[in-house]
Amino acid sequence: MSNETVKTISGEVYYLPKIMLSSNSTLQVRLLDVSLQDVSSQVVFPKVLAVQKTPNAEKGGLKFSLTYSVADVLPGHTYAISATITHEHRLIFATLDPRLVDLGVDHVEEQEVRVRVS
Repeated sequence: MSNETVKTISGEVYYLPKIMLSSNSTLQVRLLDVSLQDVSSQVVFPKVLAVQKTPNAEKGGLKFSLTYSVADVLPGHTYAISATITHEHRLIFATLDPRLVDLGVDHVEEQEVRVRVS
C-alpha cells in the first residue's frame, strides 16, 4: 500500500445551448500543469496530473472527479482543468479557456468547466 498523499478535485462540465449529446459520446476531463506552455518558440505539452474518461456521457452526465498526487503540485506552477466531448472519435465540444485552479490550498471548491462547440 502506498503512503502517497492524494487529493480530489471535482465538478461538472457544461455547454450552451443545452442540446442532447449523441449516443456513445465520451467525456474526457484532465488536470494539467500548464506552467510550461508560456515558454516561447518551443512546443511544450502540459504535464497531465489526472484524467477521467467517461464513456456514454449522454447517459451518465458530465460530472467529474479527478484524483491527483500532492507530490506533483509544485510551488509557483499554474494548473488548469480542460475537457472534451467526442462522438466516435470526432471532437464535438472542447474547453477553449481552461479552468485555472489553485491546488496549493487545503480545499478546492467544486469546479464548473465550460466547453464550446469546436
